[in-house]
Amino acid sequence: MSIARTGLLTVFALIAVGLTRLVHGSLVSHATDRVTYGLVGSLIALSTVASLMLPGGLSSAMAKYVALERGAGRPAAARAVHRLLTRWSMASGPLLGLAAAGIAAVVWDLSRSEAFAVWLLTTSYSVYSVDKSALYGFGRSGAYAILEVATSSLAILATVATVVFGGTAYLLPLAVGYAVFVLGARLLLRAPADEPGATSQAGPAVRPVLVYAVVASVGTLAGQGFLQGTQLLAGWFARPEEVAWFAASVALVAPLYFLPRALGLALFPAMAAAYGAGDHEAVRRQGDVSTRALATLQAPVFAAAALLAPWLLVVFGGAEYAAGADVLRLMLAATWLGVLQVPSINALASDAGRRARIPAAAAVTGCLTGLLVVAVLGGPLGATGVALGYLAGSAVTAAIPMVLVWRAERMPWAGTLARSCAVLVTASLAATTVDAAGRSAWAVPLAVVAALLAAVVMIPDARALLRVLRPGKPAAAAVQESS
Repeated sequence: MSIARTGLLTVFALIAVGLTRLVHGSLVSHATDRVTYGLVGSLIALSTVASLMLPGGLSSAMAKYVALERGAGRPAAARAVHRLLTRWSMASGPLLGLAAAGIAAVVWDLSRSEAFAVWLLTTSYSVYSVDKSALYGFGRSGAYAILEVATSSLAILATVATVVFGGTAYLLPLAVGYAVFVLGARLLLRAPADEPGATSQAGPAVRPVLVYAVVASVGTLAGQGFLQGTQLLAGWFARPEEVAWFAASVALVAPLYFLPRALGLALFPAMAAAYGAGDHEAVRRQGDVSTRALATLQAPVFAAAALLAPWLLVVFGGAEYAAGADVLRLMLAATWLGVLQVPSINALASDAGRRARIPAAAAVTGCLTGLLVVAVLGGPLGATGVALGYLAGSAVTAAIPMVLVWRAERMPWAGTLARSCAVLVTASLAATTVDAAGRSAWAVPLAVVAALLAAVVMIPDARALLRVLRPGKPAAAAVQESS
């Protein structure tokens, strides 16, 4: 299956995932007060951070090594990797769930049933993330999409039922959705009896796989964990109502990761398989096209989102959430950086050598930078200071892998990235001006205009990208157009 088709299926599935989180967050925010919603957001963030401590790296190792072994023509080794990493995910998930539940019970004085919900959410999400990568490693993207949509629908229905019938177990619908996904994935990933090497115990050396998983866990925790951790930091530095704005902002930027996450799930195994087959040029081309495509497609979306920030917050949680518009815009800028870095990170991480450790080092450096900024600005600026810290950390995390890949591979990104960045900055400044003038009623029409203008600005890049994708087009000509 081609990367484009795999990516399209994944976008469809991740739309379901994003809608689940959005619907869940919106329903809970409307059914409760801001303090309660801030607590629910903090518990989800804690569960997510805990599930990244080892399962995040196991997930990356699963996608990489299963695809790499299959690309090298070693199906028995791919199955051995799957068995090894599945055992580790089943062992680590419940233990991390216990740790998360214990911390939550002490910090927020939870009841036993509430602590159990934290344990179940952490455990199910931990195992879910690894099994999802296994489906991609084995090329089962179509089955993944169907399973993801089905279990996301189940989680939404369970959330609706909880709110309608006056329940307060707001974490359980998400946990049930992830748990059912795991059951379905296990059925889909059973090795057919006639598959070559299905019963063989042969496999690659265990140590490199686990070392990579640990290193990737550190990077994943510092990267994705930092995003979720900002909600916990907001709870420390910001007022209760600001914590609610921050949780809403994190929920609202999540859908903007649809395309890069879909691309990452499709691209990372493909790059690993190409490395396994010794095809470095394929890796370079995939990274080039993907980065330029993301920069081009992001410009209109983020320009519109910057102007729609107050309106989005009002729709999500109510009129009192509109005051968090600046926080949402800062999170949007950080998300723009987080999206752009995905192809470069995948290109480095799929390498079999030491370059695979660079994304983790970059994520740790960015996380430490962000925490330093939060420590300085969180007190005086509250939620805005935390958002600025996340933006600073995201800038460092993205710059390191992108600059290294750009220089090593002589990528033709400069003009495309500069135009996309200029669009985002201009739209954000315009949005701030509109807010200051009290013209919030103009947000929607101005957002439409901003998206159209951004699309016009990116037309040369879109044309160059299409020429690269067309068979028979000389690469040099397309590169010149986009530079």
